Amino acid sequence: MPEYNNAADKAAPIGVFDSGLGGLTVLRELMALLPQEDFLYLADNANAPYGRNSPAKVRRDTLNNVDFFIQHGVKMIIFACNTSSAIALEAADERAGSIPVIGVIKAGIIAAMEVSGDLKAPAKIAVLATEATVNNGVFSRELPRVFAENDLPEPIVIQQACQDFVQVVEDGKWDDPLADDMAEHYLGEMRTSENPDLAILACTHFPFLENSIQKALPDSELVDCSKALALEVKELLLSFNLHNEKKHDSELKFFVTEDTSGIKQNIERILDIEIERVHHVDIKNAEEFER
Repeated sequence: MPEYNNAADKAAPIGVFDSGLGGLTVLRELMALLPQEDFLYLADNANAPYGRNSPAKVRRDTLNNVDFFIQHGVKMIIFACNTSSAIALEAADERAGSIPVIGVIKAGIIAAMEVSGDLKAPAKIAVLATEATVNNGVFSRELPRVFAENDLPEPIVIQQACQDFVQVVEDGKWDDPLADDMAEHYLGEMRTSENPDLAILACTHFPFLENSIQKALPDSELVDCSKALALEVKELLLSFNLHNEKKHDSELKFFVTEDTSGIKQNIERILDIEIERVHHVDIKNAEEFER
């Protein structure tokens, strides 16, 4: 990846995308850690949920999102979506050219490794994810490899698709009793049969349900990939000489591919800010994004 020295590059915004509101957990961490950076957030909710789409569709939609960010002159693209990171990161990196593309999966694996480093026996790690991420198997492949490379015992990996968690979050019901019921439905059997040492929240929607998931897995330490990803982004901005040197706080713009009721209020609720508006963009049918 090249080093950037142009002042215009440094002042450019960072693009963050997800299939919906889940990626706001990443944006929230980025805003706290990098208050001088500007961000464009894209929720491709017209094509959500990515976790139930075919790999071909996830790849196509992801590349459309990358094209959108290229058109808007971002200096870095962050996949705040485990499904896209699992399926389309390599293709997106090629499409983006010299623009760095950062996925969330690597950060989650490193965070899990740090949490489990003090365990005497091989760690039992639950991966809570979408159907597409589970089917791709990236965590079951990469967790043992990364642990072995760092001289740690290869973990026992338990995958669990929790697809309906996504809709609970998109509906703004993460504090509703429904969230507890849903967590018990998906994780109750895992608690009694496996009782994992830690659980990776391998979808950026899932940290919204942290309290419900912890109730269902009381003995498991939860690993939120969002914090680890924000730290990785900060390090990369410095190493690429892309960090913004302005003094004022972040400027934010929000885009959705489907203008749904209540989305502005949910964004404000999640980020604890007031925003002027949410822009609707028809990426799928825009000629400049069709290739």
